[in-house]
Amino acid sequence: MPTAHDLHAPDGPAGAGHAATASRPRGGGRRTIALAFGAAAAAALLAAGAAFAATDTVTSGPLKASFTAGSHHPNCKQHWPVRISATFHGKPAHATAVYQFLYNGSVVHTENPFEGTKKNRGNHIWHFVGSFTDKDFGPFGSLSVGNKLTIRAVVKEGGYTASPSYWVQVVSTGGCPAE
Repeated sequence: MPTAHDLHAPDGPAGAGHAATASRPRGGGRRTIALAFGAAAAAALLAAGAAFAATDTVTSGPLKASFTAGSHHPNCKQHWPVRISATFHGKPAHATAVYQFLYNGSVVHTENPFEGTKKNRGNHIWHFVGSFTDKDFGPFGSLSVGNKLTIRAVVKEGGYTASPSYWVQVVSTGGCPAE
């Protein structure tokens, strides 16, 4: 059975991002700019839909929390973006969140969102309003490969707790982070 540390390697490589820059096209005027931005917005929506394909939503009284991710089969060596959202009485919740990792139904590790990053240097329970996207989630450890795990987001607001969860079976592509 994998240990808690084996399931998630927080010190993996950071995802490389590229900033897109926009410049005004020559001779196109406002119509060209509007069409370009419209096409870019449509492409972004399609990409977002592909990036976050499945969601689990749990309700506890007036608290409704969701855990959304793109795949049940994340790659062991890459970041796996997740989105946590919550409403309280139908409005964006002022909530807290922690992650729990379960193996065979037992919690084997608890971790705060953005643990080990500049966003959460003190490693505190994460406070948020409405939702957050954790692009720093992962990579998974090498001993998690092939094991069916459950990742649960424990969301709390106003005395209520909702814990949406998401099962994963980590796949190896070679070069998984060593434990």
